Amino acid sequence: MRKFIYNTLIFLFFLTILVFTGLFLPATPRISNSLFFAEKYKDLQLSKVSRPRIIFIGGSNLSFGLNSQMIKDSLKLNPINTGLHQGIGLEYMLDHNLNKIKAGDIVVVSPEYHQFYDKNSYGGEELLPMVFDVTSFNLNKIKFKQWQNIYKFIPSYSLSKFLPFEYYGFTKSNIYSVYSFNEFGDVFTHWKLSNQKISAVNAVGENFNFSIITDLKKFQKNVLERGALLYIAFPGFQATSFEKCKNQIKEIQHQLIINGFTILGTPEKYKIPDDMMFDTIYHLSKKGVDFRTNLLILDIRNTNNLNFKKKQLLKLNT
Repeated sequence: MRKFIYNTLIFLFFLTILVFTGLFLPATPRISNSLFFAEKYKDLQLSKVSRPRIIFIGGSNLSFGLNSQMIKDSLKLNPINTGLHQGIGLEYMLDHNLNKIKAGDIVVVSPEYHQFYDKNSYGGEELLPMVFDVTSFNLNKIKFKQWQNIYKFIPSYSLSKFLPFEYYGFTKSNIYSVYSFNEFGDVFTHWKLSNQKISAVNAVGENFNFSIITDLKKFQKNVLERGALLYIAFPGFQATSFEKCKNQIKEIQHQLIINGFTILGTPEKYKIPDDMMFDTIYHLSKKGVDFRTNLLILDIRNTNNLNFKKKQLLKLNT
């Protein structure tokens, strides 16, 4: 028994060393070609794109759901689409982009509905490449509750860096790639492809996570202190799934309203017909992208005009 315990401890010791080493190895070619590495370009855009700017923060409902050229042409604003993947978690998206917001920016946060339920906003295994591979500076941005949610994925992620197919023989995606984004940060390589069959979901989670509302309020406070505006937008969402998840979505809308956020449109407005979806319940075909973008343009324009009128009234009354 003593020898067994000794051998087990030796095995665990070397396994720990292996896991720790793997985490800090350079990104593998497969990961380097993935969409996660598009964050570097999006960060560059946030640092150099001139005002007036409109910054979109969210997951792949944005990267697969915006035609930023239409926004630029219609609203005369310079768009930056930071959307990547909902598995990164809304917490990371907010924290990572906050310091890049400048006075005069319009910030549109468009979370997937899943972000408001359970612990999805804290990120999953998709957060790990953002932390350890895209840039190590992201380690400083991860909160304890996020580590609690992703620690279980660390061994498999680390050990994957020792697997041969991470370096050769893997299939490069034309859609989920660092090269799939246009100059604004939109995924465009699927715009001429046929829609795929998509199964509807019956729920976007189990328990509403009220802490994400608190974190959104803190983010809003910081955005306003920087001299920028914050709007909350609803994601484009498959119509069939919407009908099955309607009560959960209504709860999200209710919480956003009672907490005083400026909201663009309604969830029903962004219910996207099934024939405009591409390959997931949040990813839109080119037809769906243009449909959703037109809705956003109208809502942003109307909300901006209302805010301008409010400012004018305040000036008249002071």
